[in-house]
Amino acid sequence: MGIVDLENPGEAKGQRQPPSSALRMELWGEASVIRPHLSAKAPLAVLDYWDALRGARLFPARSQFDPMAVRRHLPLIFLIDVLPHGEYRYRVVGTVISEFFGAGNAAGKTPYDVFGAAAEVALAPIRICVGERTPYMHKASAAWHYQDRNYVHYEVVVLPLGESDEAVDKILCCAEFISEEEAARR
Repeated sequence: MGIVDLENPGEAKGQRQPPSSALRMELWGEASVIRPHLSAKAPLAVLDYWDALRGARLFPARSQFDPMAVRRHLPLIFLIDVLPHGEYRYRVVGTVISEFFGAGNAAGKTPYDVFGAAAEVALAPIRICVGERTPYMHKASAAWHYQDRNYVHYEVVVLPLGESDEAVDKILCCAEFISEEEAARR
């Protein structure tokens, strides 16, 4: 497990620097460790569903994931293909996520296609999820990508999927965006 909590500097820290100053907290490890740090409803629901699917495995297979089981959260979900040589491609992108990306429908595009020079901010969580073969979450400011939106914070879960526990071949993600007012109430 690793944790970087920039809002509570006295807490234990991971051994890496966050990819962006927009990052407020990142955590990876068991679902039971991540769950208490999430307050956004959609990432919590998707994490709980993912955790129930996996059973005794490290992570479930994509074939086990039924989008209709989390249909109310589909606009906030995106699925990423893990390609050879450390490359990633967006397979499915919900409408709210597409709006955040600002690149139209990002399905079929890479993080570099979508974010250009800021792609490393988007890739860091994906690389942790794939490398550690474990769930990842973070809370961040949306300012790294857009400064002109009515939401300013988001919470995201990044969840591994694969046919075996040996390799992640897809990544299931869910992000929920929070306005400044909502963030102040939480």
